[in-house]
Amino acid sequence: MPYDVVTGLNLKGDEELDFFKFGEKSFIVAKKEDVAAMLSRGISKNYEANKGLSQDEINVLKKLDTLRYNERSREKVERILNDAEKKILYNLIKKKVVTPFSKDNNEELYSISKNVYDKFLLRKKRQTEEKNVKEAVKEAEAGVERKIGSGLEERYGIENEYVKRLEEKGYIVLQTEAEAASLSIALEESIKQGIVLGTRAFNKKFYILLRQFFEKYAPQIVKGLSGGGMKVEDVARRIGIDEDAARGILYLLAESGDVSEKKKDLFVLT
Repeated sequence: MPYDVVTGLNLKGDEELDFFKFGEKSFIVAKKEDVAAMLSRGISKNYEANKGLSQDEINVLKKLDTLRYNERSREKVERILNDAEKKILYNLIKKKVVTPFSKDNNEELYSISKNVYDKFLLRKKRQTEEKNVKEAVKEAEAGVERKIGSGLEERYGIENEYVKRLEEKGYIVLQTEAEAASLSIALEESIKQGIVLGTRAFNKKFYILLRQFFEKYAPQIVKGLSGGGMKVEDVARRIGIDEDAARGILYLLAESGDVSEKKKDLFVLT
């Protein structure tokens, strides 16, 4: 091992190393104990360049969001945008706020970055949900009986089951924004401390994982993908975890730019 590599990685002689294919004739080498840390730092990266979206850009995103994801083809999107808005859309694509995504039939669909969606489109919905849940919790603590009509007291009770499942399995998949918003309150401190990670996928589901669970399997998945693209079911089988768990880890890796979904359920290293 070259001296520069030994000193650069601070090797003492008993560490385990991982090698990742980088090019046709090149590899990246890292200490196995450092791989998870590097990945977690990548997960924490945010789209700093997207903080200053103009109101015109936000308006275009709102128009795009009026279409269901599987209907966001170039033809249908351009049909609802005027010429000025089309130029804004192309600029959003350059900024990677909007990403073209090819389906199996090669039809190109437009996807809005999860971070941008959460910040500019989902925030108001989430704030409303959080407000409603907080009010329900306060009333419950005060001993006020809430009517069944809203379903909030039922939802809050379900949160305890969600947290239990998350702790037992290491991950959980939520189907709706309301579930994700209400659960985020229960896990607020854990999310702030980075103990819990989450992402909203193209399929509109929310994947919530314990960082410990992510850091245990993410390096194995990255290593497995170094040999070429793999489908989610093959990743899950190889690592020995559920498909939903593998999908959640892959979506988080994709969010940080470590992998990409070449086509539905087929992931490759980037």
